[in-house]
Amino acid sequence: MPLLESCWSPCIWSSDVKSGSRAVAVYTAAMSVILITFIAYQMDGGDSTQLWNPLFEADVRSSLFIFGIIFIVILTFLIFSSVLMVIGINIWMRGLMLPWLITVGLIITFQLVFGLWLIGGYYIYLDATFAALIDFLWMAYNIYCWLCVFSQYQIILEMQSPNIEMLVEY
Repeated sequence: MPLLESCWSPCIWSSDVKSGSRAVAVYTAAMSVILITFIAYQMDGGDSTQLWNPLFEADVRSSLFIFGIIFIVILTFLIFSSVLMVIGINIWMRGLMLPWLITVGLIITFQLVFGLWLIGGYYIYLDATFAALIDFLWMAYNIYCWLCVFSQYQIILEMQSPNIEMLVEY
């Protein structure tokens, strides 16, 4: 039994989770491209001094480059897994949806830890608390998108499960 029957949010509205999952794939790929561009800008010497930035405390000479590469690799993999997810939805192969589900699950975990780090480390600054609130709202939206895709995964699982009825009595 799927968790969601339709996919509705302020950005995505669909009467079924199949087309909603496709829209979520477009959203995650587009957001990944935007974040890759932003991280590349910071790695090229752009401003990374904002408190809300995940690369805020990274050293410009070493750790900014290392963590920037890690983020770019993860986001590139997310673009690739979004394409795989759409292919998996189209051909009804739930295994192609798993890389997206796992990667977004890790990103949601990172968002939770980052928000808690903002509150725990910089709770005396109102802008850090506000940034944590925005991060938690974005995390909640990503959880809803994850649930939409997971519901489509459950639908495919249910459709592919063998429903064998024994008609001959022993």
